[in-house]
This record gives sequence, C-alpha cells and structure tokens, in this order.
Amino acid sequence: MSISRIMRKWMIYLISVVFLFVCTLPISPMGGFVRAQDSTDPLTIRVALGLDLSSTDFAISEGSYELVDYVTQQVLTTASTNGKWVVAPAGMNNLQISAIGVSDNRLGSSMVILRQKNSAGTNVFTFKNKRYRGDLLIINAQGKLQVINLLDVEQYLYGVVGAEMGLGAPEEAYKAQAVVSRTYALFYKQHPQLYYDVGITTRWQVYGGYDAELSSSPQAKKAVDDTCGQVIYYDGQLIQAFFHSNSGGYTEASENVWSASLPYIQPVATPEDILAGQPYQQEGWAGETFQWEKTLTRQQLNTLLASSANVGNILDLTAKRWAIDPQTGEYLTKQTVSGRVTQLDVIGERGTKSFFKDNIRNVLGLRSTLFELIADSSVKVWNAFGLADECNNTTNFYAVTADGYKTKLNGNNASYYVLSAEGVKTVPKSFTSITIKGRGNGHGLGMSQWGARGMALNGVKYRNILEHFYNQDRFDGKLTIGPYRS
Repeated sequence: MSISRIMRKWMIYLISVVFLFVCTLPISPMGGFVRAQDSTDPLTIRVALGLDLSSTDFAISEGSYELVDYVTQQVLTTASTNGKWVVAPAGMNNLQISAIGVSDNRLGSSMVILRQKNSAGTNVFTFKNKRYRGDLLIINAQGKLQVINLLDVEQYLYGVVGAEMGLGAPEEAYKAQAVVSRTYALFYKQHPQLYYDVGITTRWQVYGGYDAELSSSPQAKKAVDDTCGQVIYYDGQLIQAFFHSNSGGYTEASENVWSASLPYIQPVATPEDILAGQPYQQEGWAGETFQWEKTLTRQQLNTLLASSANVGNILDLTAKRWAIDPQTGEYLTKQTVSGRVTQLDVIGERGTKSFFKDNIRNVLGLRSTLFELIADSSVKVWNAFGLADECNNTTNFYAVTADGYKTKLNGNNASYYVLSAEGVKTVPKSFTSITIKGRGNGHGLGMSQWGARGMALNGVKYRNILEHFYNQDRFDGKLTIGPYRS
C-alpha cells in the first residue's frame, strides 16, 4: 500500500473519531433532577421535534434557561421569557443565531443547546407553538437542522400517556399505558437513530409535550408517578412494547403483520375492545376504532392504486388470510388466528399486483387489516366439491341451458339476474363498487388500548393487563415487570 493511501486511511479514521466524540460529548449535569442535560444518561430520552429543517425558532415560556455552545460548553447568553431566538444553518457545519431585535451572531459550532439552569422549578420552552419540558438541542447536520428535545423519561411520559390513552380511561388502564410507553421509549433508546431515540407521531408514540400534559386527565400523570421506573421484560430482555388503538376483538402475531416473530407479540382474544363501540362513549372517533366501513367505486380504486399497483383498469380484488410460519417465513395452509388479511391481490387488465401484511393498510387507507371485501358483483357458486366459491367477476361465466347449450350470462349485457332470498336481483358482471367492512384500528400487535380500558373497567389490574397482552395470560414467569436496567 502506498504512503499516500495509508495517510488517507488514517485521516478518514481520525475524522470519524472526532465526529463520534463531538456527537456523544456529554454535558456536565447541574445537579438535581435535570438528568436531561446529559444525553448519555440512561434515563434521558432524545425526542426529535423536527428533522431536516432549513431554519427554526424557539422561545422561553417558563423558568430559567441558558443558551450554550454544546461542543465547547461556553455559555452564550442567559435566556429569559422575553424574546424569541431564530436559528439557521451557516454553511454545512456552523449555526447562525439571532434574537428578535438583536444582530445576528454566527456560532462556530454545529450544535447549540437551550439548557435548564435550575431544576427546582418548572422549565418550559416553546417550539412550533407547542410547549415542552427539558432542554432543546439544535444540530446543523450537513446544512439541515435537527431539533431534539432532551428530557427525563418520566417527564417525557407526562406528555405521552394522556395523549395516547385519551380522556376518561380507568386508572389501571393509564398505569398499563405508562409502563408500556416507558418500555417502548427505553427500548428505542437502546436502539437509537443517529440524532434521536423517538419521534413525536404515531410512527413512534404520540408525544404532545407540556401542553398535552396540562390537557390530559390528572390520573394520567399520577399513573406515571405510581409506576415510576417500571418496564416490561420477557426472558430477562426489554421488550418491544408495541401497542395500538383497538384490535377489533383479537390481536395478532408479529410475523403476520411485520416480519420478525416475537414470543411476546402473539394473538390473544380481547372482547373488551367492543367498549369503543358502546353508545355512551363520548369520543366521536371511538366507535369507528372498533367497527368501520369504507366503499370505493372502481374509478376511485383505479385512482387510489394507479401508482402503487400499475395494473391498468382494475378488474378485481382478492384477500388472503394465510398465516406465516414463524420459523421459515413461508405461508402456511391455515388462516391467521384473528382473521387479518396478509395478502391483497389487485387484478387488472395488465396483470396482478400483490400487497402484503401491514402495507395493505397504507395502500388502501384502511384502519386495520382485519376486514372483508364485498363487491356489488359478488356471487357464490357451488363447485364440484360441494363448497361455495365467492366470485367478484363473472364476465367470462357461462350458463348451461335446459337443452344443453352454453350461453353467456344475459348475453353481452353488463349485468344479469339472480334469484336470491330477497327476490330477483340485478348483479353487474364486473364490480362497480367494493365495500370494505372492517374492525379494529392499528396494526393489531401487543396491547389494545381500548381492550386495556375495558379490562380495567372490569376490575383487572394493570400488571394482569400486561400479562394478557404480552404473555397471553400464561403467568409462567417469562414476563416480568421491574426497574429499568440500561
């Protein structure tokens, strides 16, 4: 190897070491509760409030802060509740910071942090018209701003549990959500993204910050305090504590929705999900999380699936509910326990396009994959084995007349007639609309929030709720709830 190539390798190595050192440089704690000032602390969560921004601004709502160069730890200014700061990239590495009414100040660093000075009181900043506890870290990553909220996991949960479980839930349901959300966040802290651990949307779990904390039920915050530090382990390992709004009566195995087979994410019946459909529920959305219906015309389907399916004019949709072998990943000859669809075939004039597992929800814009398809052209035909096959397209069907001749159903007309229990019906040979009737809301893995509510109303304690969803009521000691171990 030449000297120049050796030198280049060493330069790349040194640059990588410096980059890693800068990105993980801890901040000296100020003492007390503010562990969030050290992002390497095992109980500090890094929450991405905004990613890849061209500029941003923030203000102090309450408390005492200082603006600090994150790399050198130089205090730039003491921040008060008066005024707003605007931050923009200065090239690919530095930051441009200005306060309202103050001239621009170029910071020779890629990171700046708005840091709490004193943890004794409540410290709150505002970002994008929402208030948040903790610290605010802003990073210039190759010309784009990454805006990260650093705060203690318990304070983070104050802005999560109520936002996720909603108003009016029983105390034990809030406690179950607190333990699940804490476990979820700390699992992703152990498996982080480059600049953050979790986001703020349903892609992760909803985090509404200080505003959500104030608008939530006081019981939600109490549940966080009552379960402080508790997380879920399975066989001694922190679990991926997936949860969803409503299972529609039955949760599902992880391999039938995503890819990995997880022993603690397996199907379990949850009839308590029907609580969402009770008429006394106050929330307008609640009933639709348990049972819903969506009708699409052929034209709407063609428009909806034009780019993703690309099969031309759609002739038919078929749904398969085959379960997945957790060992091989191959389809089995049995259906999913919950009845969820694992394969959707879109049949068009130019061929067939198949969609699989949870992606089906995204493609059709559905609440869950627990559904059935009902076309206005659907008929059932007895086959040679004495079973009824459901057919949605009868364009090429023929009838045998009394004298033994084969003839198209009603000739070349677009519809034909059938005699049903309700009398004579006109049925199109090819569907003009398809109705999708479904149950549940979400991927169906882990804890159903409405199921947890219903169980809690029936007197079930939060630990047993968690045992139900993450160990299928086995009570064999594999699932434990205890303090977090980093």
